Amino acid sequence: MSRTAPDWLLYALSVVLMGVGILNLYSIEAFPSFAWSYAYTRQLLWALAALLVMGISTLVEGQTWRFFAYVIYGGGLFVMVLTALVAREVNGARAWLDIGPLRVQPSEFMKVATAMALATFVTRYSFRWDSWKDRLGIVALVGLPVGLTLLQRDTGTALTYGALLVPLYRWGLSAWVIGLPFILGGLAFLTLVYPWVYVGAVVSGLVLLMYLFIFRRKQAGLHVGILVLVWGWLALSGFLYERVLAPHQRQRIQALLNPYQDPLGAGWNTIQARIAVVAGGFAGQGYGKGLQSKLDFIPQRHTDFAFCGIAEEWGWLGSAVLLLLFLSFILRVSWVAERSNSPFALVYGYGFAGFLWIHFVINIAMVTGIFPVVGIPLIFISYGGSSWVAVGWGLGVLQSLYRERGLRLFG
Repeated sequence: MSRTAPDWLLYALSVVLMGVGILNLYSIEAFPSFAWSYAYTRQLLWALAALLVMGISTLVEGQTWRFFAYVIYGGGLFVMVLTALVAREVNGARAWLDIGPLRVQPSEFMKVATAMALATFVTRYSFRWDSWKDRLGIVALVGLPVGLTLLQRDTGTALTYGALLVPLYRWGLSAWVIGLPFILGGLAFLTLVYPWVYVGAVVSGLVLLMYLFIFRRKQAGLHVGILVLVWGWLALSGFLYERVLAPHQRQRIQALLNPYQDPLGAGWNTIQARIAVVAGGFAGQGYGKGLQSKLDFIPQRHTDFAFCGIAEEWGWLGSAVLLLLFLSFILRVSWVAERSNSPFALVYGYGFAGFLWIHFVINIAMVTGIFPVVGIPLIFISYGGSSWVAVGWGLGVLQSLYRERGLRLFG
């Protein structure tokens, strides 16, 4: 039995999104000539490189990726360490290696490598969720690239590794483990707006109502203990905010809460992005007619805030079409993972989809002013060679596993 064809729809969605990204860059730069100095020209070449890597990765036998997953992961860690030591600082981070005329961001490729290593680890026969050794192994596999990314001072990229909770949940991780960081983070954020005592009182009231009508009365001691821990977290959150977060991180959070407090400084990006989104209206100003993006009001208009160009020129209607395309792309990745008839492909595919999802959610939330500016690009829309090639590699790995689905008689 030979290998089957790849999923052509997944390829098609990738090419369409790439095309939208390049057309958007071309418009943002006011339709320049074909020259290396322009972002859209470089992005065309990066797109070709991404497609080439995608095709080559698809041709590789699927089990090869699983066999060499730890080797690729270890090599990625070595390059990450090297980057932290020798890379020159760009925008406060040491995350890019200069290789001749090219600038490469190893952390983008490390996401794919980590997803493969994690899939290999949790799908082995001896893995058990109730084993502390296996739990610590997961923490180490994910924690090492996160720590190295933080060492490179790239907090935004480190944040994206939270996407690996998606495949772990699909493989049996408790939903509480995933939800708890979001709950604690949300409560800590509320203490920046309201006094922590008020937040604690509201939480206590909600727990009391659930205890009376939902929870079992026999678990009263557990609920009291949880409340004590919540009150302790709320009391500690202010201290952590002042002492743990860097000044520029606190500045970004304050800019989210009130961008007009520093409209020419920390709040500038948020304000200008909102103006661009609102200026688009329902149907947009038309392709090539978005002045907010073209006149450099938005500093990161090619990268983190590239979506502003879409919103301004194509309006809410065009933005909705793009979002639907992106959601279809992510869902198709998950569908291919489910149909690959392989536990390794399932976990890896959901990990890869999780990275796409977290980039999508954070970037859109950042542009629309409901999340702090943390430097997360929108895949295939924002300018970035490493990001595009890494995603091409990740898609190729998934397609190679999908092509072998008919060879696995027992899943």
